[in-house]
Amino acid sequence: MDLQDDLTVEERLCAQAIGWDFLRYAKRYDIHDLARQVDSAAVSLIKEIQGILDDLTLDDPECFLRIDAIVRTFHKYDLPTSRHWEVE
Repeated sequence: MDLQDDLTVEERLCAQAIGWDFLRYAKRYDIHDLARQVDSAAVSLIKEIQGILDDLTLDDPECFLRIDAIVRTFHKYDLPTSRHWEVE
């Protein structure tokens, strides 16, 4: 079953409008620059998580401190997670 099968007429028209707006945006801006920004953010996130994993001060038997630090890092990058919802 395709996602489009479940869309109402309004949702289809909205999706088309979003698509056209994105194409207009892509023509005005360097889409490769956007990809570089996304890549840069992903690398930064991975480096921060690596730092958390290597941080000896976050050493508890259950790894709660590391998990909480990683969850906070995800939220810092506006990447919500359902784990530890109380952090939000």
